[in-house]
Amino acid sequence: MLENAIGQLDTLDKISRLERPSQYGATQEDRLFNVGLELAITWINRILFLKLLEAQLFSYHKGDKGYAFLHSEKVGSFDDLEALFFQVLARKHEERGAELNKRFGNVPYLNSSLFEPTDIEHATISISNLRDDRTLPVYSQTVLKDQQGRKLTGHLDALRYLFLFLEAYDFSSEGSEEIQEENKSLINASVLGLIFEKINGYKDGSFFTPGFITMYMCRETIRRAVVQKFEEAKGWSGLTFETLYNKIDDIHEANNIVNSLRICDPAVGSGHFLVSALNEIIAIKNDLRILTDRQGKRLKEYHVEVVNDELIITDEDSELFEYLPGHKEKQRMQEALFHEKQVIIENCLFGVDINPNSVKICRLRLWIELLKHAYYKNERELETLPNIDINIKCGNSLISRFAIDADLKQALRKSNWSMDSYRVAVSTYRNAQTKDEKRQMEKLILDIKSEFRSEISVNDPKIKEMARVRGDLGLLLGQTSLVERTKKEQQEVEKKIKLLAEKLSKLESEHDEAKSSRIFDNAFEWRFEFPDVLDNDGEFVGFDVVIGNPPYIRQEELTEFKTHFQRSYETYAGMADLYVYFVEKGMSLLRSNGDFIYILPNKWMRAGYGAALRNYIKHYSIQQILDFGDLPVFEEATTYPCIMHLVKGESVKEFEAVNIDTLDFPERLEAYVSSNSNTIAYADLLEDGWALKDRKVMDLLAKIRSKGIPLSEYVNGKIFYGIKTGLNEAFVIDRDTRERLIAEDPKSEEIIKPFLAGRDIKRYEQPTSDKYLILIKNGDTQSWFGKLDSESALNKMNDRYPSIMNHLLQFETKAKARYDQGQYWWEQRACDYFEEFEKDKIIIPAIVKSASYAFDRNSYYSNDKTCIIPTDDFYLLAVLNSKVVDFYLKSIASTKQNGYFEYKPVYVSQLPIALANDETKIELTSLVNKMIEEISPEEMLNKKTIEFQIEQIISSIYGLTEMEDEMYE
Repeated sequence: MLENAIGQLDTLDKISRLERPSQYGATQEDRLFNVGLELAITWINRILFLKLLEAQLFSYHKGDKGYAFLHSEKVGSFDDLEALFFQVLARKHEERGAELNKRFGNVPYLNSSLFEPTDIEHATISISNLRDDRTLPVYSQTVLKDQQGRKLTGHLDALRYLFLFLEAYDFSSEGSEEIQEENKSLINASVLGLIFEKINGYKDGSFFTPGFITMYMCRETIRRAVVQKFEEAKGWSGLTFETLYNKIDDIHEANNIVNSLRICDPAVGSGHFLVSALNEIIAIKNDLRILTDRQGKRLKEYHVEVVNDELIITDEDSELFEYLPGHKEKQRMQEALFHEKQVIIENCLFGVDINPNSVKICRLRLWIELLKHAYYKNERELETLPNIDINIKCGNSLISRFAIDADLKQALRKSNWSMDSYRVAVSTYRNAQTKDEKRQMEKLILDIKSEFRSEISVNDPKIKEMARVRGDLGLLLGQTSLVERTKKEQQEVEKKIKLLAEKLSKLESEHDEAKSSRIFDNAFEWRFEFPDVLDNDGEFVGFDVVIGNPPYIRQEELTEFKTHFQRSYETYAGMADLYVYFVEKGMSLLRSNGDFIYILPNKWMRAGYGAALRNYIKHYSIQQILDFGDLPVFEEATTYPCIMHLVKGESVKEFEAVNIDTLDFPERLEAYVSSNSNTIAYADLLEDGWALKDRKVMDLLAKIRSKGIPLSEYVNGKIFYGIKTGLNEAFVIDRDTRERLIAEDPKSEEIIKPFLAGRDIKRYEQPTSDKYLILIKNGDTQSWFGKLDSESALNKMNDRYPSIMNHLLQFETKAKARYDQGQYWWEQRACDYFEEFEKDKIIIPAIVKSASYAFDRNSYYSNDKTCIIPTDDFYLLAVLNSKVVDFYLKSIASTKQNGYFEYKPVYVSQLPIALANDETKIELTSLVNKMIEEISPEEMLNKKTIEFQIEQIISSIYGLTEMEDEMYE
């Protein structure tokens, strides 16, 4: 597994293709798989960390082989490996025993929960349970070589294979420029992040974000947040990051202000964004000249910057910093970097993820960041690692039992705890020096949260409302026999009783659902999980920055959550992808005027399901949207992303937008954005979809729009999708199969229809195809034979269409598995416009580079890569095929890769169709008739002339000038 992941960094390898079960439900077999995967990732995490530690010790001691400990001579069995985990790294030297100290005397004590048995290890197996005699086949693309320099083949003992494989790489820290004596690939912490993503797999909808993007997103938001922190703390205003430097006169105070930042990634994955944020904050302190050593003295001899998503440290001679134990100045710098990172990780960085493996990996990456600057406290002891795991938690970020504004004051008044005691418990846990102290703090924190949970539950508005309704109902029922009433009065009372009973039943049902529903199994309680973002009264203040790359999971996989999302999120839409709800959740987690930035699919700007999200974010201050169009930002996915930067403040009515057309940024993404940005006014954003164009283009689009009415209105809403068969191999046949079926049974011809695919549609041409559709519409079987069970209906169909049914029966199993089948498996799904395909119509291919509308008068049916407009309006065909209207569509439609656009009803329906006079319509109709006539190749030149005439007429209909014509050429 590990060699595959590391060896295939340039592709989506077998690891990430594993058919892992969805986190939203699993069979027993799936759960066993998940347990095995979680154990494997736990062990791999520890081993990779130890390999990095070994590399650090080598570096500190100039390659002294005495500091090597991950090899078969010292770790000869899985029992030895477990001893290394739990009896060496987790224990001080004096607690290890003579034999272990002799063997691992140079291995430091780290005091990290990484080297404590996990709950899953306690419940299942430890690594010592693995068989030492187990052999593994050598991976076919292995990096290992035999003595002749050829790829190693055969089988190896598992542990020996592991050590040989790790030894084939150079595990070094960022910024190292040492000459390598052997030709080994470099494995540093940044590369490990990608490896971890691959081992973890991509089935949960998360993808590794390229470093140039995480760098940009962190720089844009964190520097703005730092300026805001100083303005609030010092009462300053009108600052920029560049002018802030000259205002700082107290280094200690300035550090405290920066350290008060609170940054959260609510779908943290491998922790890439948090690591980038950590590097950025260190770079910010350097740029503000407030980076200090442990005595508070400036580190002015050094320069720190983030380059290629790595922290690069150079001295005043531009030499890369390298730690040397015993060297006073280098010791000073190493200690400063370690403790600066520790303070930032403990105070500033927070993350949540539903995937426990992602949480493990994120914690590991942050420990690795500390390991890079670990230093010797004395001759043999490294500074221990703090328990930073408490800031990275496992849970479903989108599901909570308690609202952000749930009242915590009652809980604080009734308990023995204050917010200060809660914060002290968390701080003590982070820096616990012994396992006992850590466990005591764990228990204390759990007790505090348990009391909060209980008190919030008691004061839940729904519970109070139930009590009130129950009381009102009891009062009415109690009065029923005590008071004499008229018939009318009695009816009124009974009506009130009925309404109260129904209301109580609904409230009790919702309450029971919240208590018992499995969607709350992994609920994450933002209300009290992070005391760092609560004030002294327990009120949720929020984070300064919310950042990340939320998971992309299609709505089909969210069925069991939809009711909850509908009740809980303003941005709910039935077809919405999961990332939509992460936007709203992220904004709810921000403090007032806090910064939100995500990289997410750009479909929300144009898709129907994005309408609620578009409306939602317009209520805030949109700072910037960077659209990557169809650029392949993620190697693992065909998702086309954008970067959305919002501020939780009142909308400012305009924002910066950039349409990015390259992934090559010689001077970093910031420079590209600076020279290619447009200003977009909220007023120019259409309800049906957003176009991020410059002012001239936006004015032209507005002019085109003003000259016509939407196509949907022009054709009275008659724009239809093509047919999705659900199983083309069964229902779409070729000409030979059609002729054979009809020869066997002439009656078959009545349900075999000519059929087009999107690729068969050419601009202005009458389409042709040698494909046919077997069309048995939903409800046909019942209309022919009455309501029958499936077996009886199948027998009747066999009698009516024997050759057709004999053909379809070979696909019965697959046809039954279709989600879009009709009443019976041989029927097409329900559709109330089948007859429209039989009419004259305009057909539109869905994925093309430019307008390719064609006219069909031969009753073709078409597939789901097309849509149709039943009409014989040649004037409309000319307008739709024009460059003017196609320019408009390309400004609002989603892009696909390599310059293709989506010509779907959601976009086509918005096209503004100008209303010409009868004379112009007649002229254009005549020209279109000539365009669709069958002509010889010699006549093609004349066709170009006709098309030019059509374009000129349509341009004049829309009132465009020559300069405006040039804008869409």
